[in-house]
Amino acid sequence: GSYVTDYRLHDIWVLESIAGTNVSKADFNGSDVPNMEININTNRFAGFSGCNRMTGSLFFEKDLLRFSQVASTRMACPNMEKESEFLKALQSSTDYKVENNRLYLSNGSEDNLLIFKKID
Repeated sequence: GSYVTDYRLHDIWVLESIAGTNVSKADFNGSDVPNMEININTNRFAGFSGCNRMTGSLFFEKDLLRFSQVASTRMACPNMEKESEFLKALQSSTDYKVENNRLYLSNGSEDNLLIFKKID
């Protein structure tokens, strides 16, 4: 069977929460909170992880979304724990849903591990 691509994923997403805890610029040294642009035509994503730029590949099929081959720049920032937590969660996520302009990523054991809000 063929899979019809979920075009709702093709957008720019800004992180709202990690494991149920809302994030703010203060969590990321006052710079922007993590965000990414998902391009379903190239199966790639790129964005900002809190201190560094990131990029990688996407694998998706029905209700499944995996972020792989994640690479990032190597800048050092104070308080990199949140960035590390974000990148780990992103790479461990397997399931997704899009609802009310939000992208919910889960990993089987934890629902709504990451929640992103769509921006225009």
